Amino acid sequence: MLLRRRCGVTDALSAFFLSACALILLLVCSIIYGTRTENRSLPPLVQEVLPAGRCLCEFSTTFSCDTCLECAASQTSLPGVNATTDEDEAWVFNYRRDANNYGLDEDQCQAAFPGLYEDIERARKFRGRHNKVTEQELSSFRLSKGMVRAMIYDGEVSSCPNHVTLSILELGLIYMQLYILQTFMVDNINRQKAVGTLAAIHRAIVSTPHRDAIPNIEFVLSVEDLPAQSQKPVWGLARRAQDHDLWLIPDFGFWAWDMPQIGTFSEVASEAIEREAIEPWDQKQEKLVWRGKINYAPKLRRALLEAARGKPWSDVGQLQWSGVDFKEQFLGPVDQCNYMFIAHAEGRSYSGALKYRQLCRSVIVSHKLQWIQHYHYLFRSEGPNQNFVEVERDFSDLDYAMADLLAHPEKAKRIADNSVKVFRERYLTAAAEACYWRQLFKAWKEVSFEPILYNGVEVGEKHKRTQKRGVRYEHFILYETERQMEYPKTA
Repeated sequence: MLLRRRCGVTDALSAFFLSACALILLLVCSIIYGTRTENRSLPPLVQEVLPAGRCLCEFSTTFSCDTCLECAASQTSLPGVNATTDEDEAWVFNYRRDANNYGLDEDQCQAAFPGLYEDIERARKFRGRHNKVTEQELSSFRLSKGMVRAMIYDGEVSSCPNHVTLSILELGLIYMQLYILQTFMVDNINRQKAVGTLAAIHRAIVSTPHRDAIPNIEFVLSVEDLPAQSQKPVWGLARRAQDHDLWLIPDFGFWAWDMPQIGTFSEVASEAIEREAIEPWDQKQEKLVWRGKINYAPKLRRALLEAARGKPWSDVGQLQWSGVDFKEQFLGPVDQCNYMFIAHAEGRSYSGALKYRQLCRSVIVSHKLQWIQHYHYLFRSEGPNQNFVEVERDFSDLDYAMADLLAHPEKAKRIADNSVKVFRERYLTAAAEACYWRQLFKAWKEVSFEPILYNGVEVGEKHKRTQKRGVRYEHFILYETERQMEYPKTA
């Protein structure tokens, strides 16, 4: 009898264990299927167990920066660059003249782009409440996927005799250089993003009208969508509200993005303007357009597909890169300018497609954003300065928002015009990007250490230099792909 009882208990435990394992296996398989499949519809069970993860957060980020927009609209005039008399025209930012001017000075940058530097100031103040960033701190963590350690230094001056250095300083001829110290890229996509980011930094350095305004700094940047080390003082593409240590930088796409129908950012902007000169607002399709891969953020993007399914105002569809109808489904950024309304949905973190959508004179309809980019402080979802339409993260009120826009075409036109005025014609220009980089350099210097160009300098009767740190940017970009991936290991 005792043996039978023991067997009964054992059998029950075994059955429970097997059932639990089967249930866990079913759950895992359902989650894997739901996050990787490109099927438009999912079984109810899979929909229920699909985790929200980063795709449906409890908190979203909303900015109210009306004062920034009002300052930009009523920009304070500066004395003309070459003014000789009181009658000379005072300088104000002019899109046609200044959009691609990388060489605006600091006063012009401050006057032209109020509100652009808000996150730089946030990061500077946060770090200012702690100890300065040290060389030891940057060296305390290993570079992870997509990271680059680099330095800006007045290298050409430091090697001159003292009397020559003083003369150069007096003439204002300091020639700052960008040095690549270490890289860790795991694939060619990583490499392209990093090279594009470094190219933008280099452009901001060499185009400054006052090179002595750029300090010596050393930093680590990441070109990954998801910050792997968000508790470290790293320069990153996007952050969440709780990622206080991250310093935001413009993403690589502001230089160029090797994707179909994209290329350089300024080229896309020019093509959007040309397209809309042929097909103005009143000739746009009165529909909401969106194209994207749903498995980048399955719960969030499937919610968009479901909210738009069967609606007369919808041209929302997913992209399957290997699908037979890919060419028919694909719409480049300029093609989307043919629509009055463009939907936006975040991906693994932020979505780099947003800035291209904002090049169109169209109404951007976005869910509440979780990920912050460097220029997001200029977003406004209501009031006279409204420049996009915000809906819930599950798109439950998308139908209502679209009905309101279609019923009030003058409101839709005003929002689209505001978007162009704020983003395409000011804060997404090449001039704004260069100004942002130089302001970042300045703020970072205030809370970080003074880097050194040479390792092992001996101070005494004899000064012995050992090895120069890193390699100049101009040299690095000539390296073959494999040498760039994990410098200096692969060099």
